[in-house]
Amino acid sequence: MMERSRDSMPDEIRSIRIESNNICYGPEPDADDEVEQYLTISSTGRVWFSARNYQQYCNSKDYCRKKQVSIDKWKAEFLLRLIDNISEDMPFVTDVGSYDLEIRYANDRTRRISGSLIGNVYSHAYGEEDNVDVTRLIRRFIPVYGLWAFNGSTAPDYEGKKAVFLFAESWIRFFQNPNSDKDFEDGFGRECEILGFQMDCGEKFVFECKKRGCKIPYGEGLKESVAEIDDIEVIGSGAFSYWRGLTHWDYMYHLGPEECEIFLCLLQRLKELSRKKLK
Repeated sequence: MMERSRDSMPDEIRSIRIESNNICYGPEPDADDEVEQYLTISSTGRVWFSARNYQQYCNSKDYCRKKQVSIDKWKAEFLLRLIDNISEDMPFVTDVGSYDLEIRYANDRTRRISGSLIGNVYSHAYGEEDNVDVTRLIRRFIPVYGLWAFNGSTAPDYEGKKAVFLFAESWIRFFQNPNSDKDFEDGFGRECEILGFQMDCGEKFVFECKKRGCKIPYGEGLKESVAEIDDIEVIGSGAFSYWRGLTHWDYMYHLGPEECEIFLCLLQRLKELSRKKLK
């Protein structure tokens, strides 16, 4: 699995804007019902979100919600790269609302894609298989409640974390009993890819661990360092990169107790971070 290099991209992406409209056939929305959302993500990591209820939508003024946040630049660049890989040939379904996506490039070129607000918008970061649910990743990256993006339904996983929790839970059972029939050599990496984790040879994960006193990558002090990292993407990237190192860079890898303990440490932290919070 090779990530598409920046040099092979047609233009550098400056930003994307998604306009999601949830009005469709059926009863007229109530005045306070949220019916339209606007999301802009820049390559620098700045994010602008706003939403209108039905009354504001009809009057074309004011907003019921507005929020500006920042995400890490490496996350923004990865997300924009995924969005740039979305196919323009999207199926159109009536009675579910719609989205309009605009991708803006550094040379002032723009590209537009429209589709139905029903989800099923997938892209790829590695290889050519469209297997990453872009809406789920956007919701995981951007701390905005009830974010639609390409899918007007936000239940049951509005933050995009449920799939991470189930992934961690499943593979924890495997590493507690690595003699099971689960496909570690291919399956673990494929699931990391589908979740949208980045494989960067452990760069970001090791950097965060070193800041917390773990001097040897994946070595002594790992558990203490991992316990202090609150970023799902950093932990996920660390697990994905460790798998890659074992299965692709080691001449002959051995999945012994030490390796299993490292995976268990990372997956248990992922499970903690993706667990549903009780209100």
